Amino acid sequence: MARYRPLVKLRDLKEGQIRIVETKFNRIGLTIIEGKVFAFEDTCTHDGEAISHGELQGDVITCPRHFAKFNIRSGRALCPPAVEDLPVFPVRIVGDEVEVELED
Repeated sequence: MARYRPLVKLRDLKEGQIRIVETKFNRIGLTIIEGKVFAFEDTCTHDGEAISHGELQGDVITCPRHFAKFNIRSGRALCPPAVEDLPVFPVRIVGDEVEVELED
């Protein structure tokens, strides 16, 4: 069952920078793009590399190992070698908390 979980304070996120949060089951990357918060699984779907170690330009992140590209907003894989989309998660802001919808 999925439910929203508070992961960070909004003030701890910066536009265009990635913040990683370890959860019970995975690592979640969080960033702000054009004033909106996005959350994604911090694992390249091609080979399991931490995608957060790559370069973020606008809403596209590039894996540092084999240069697969993903759209952070949608998770869509944009070029090989990745063919599977990056998991992204719904986000909501409650007070000053950034909450992300995650499975139990």
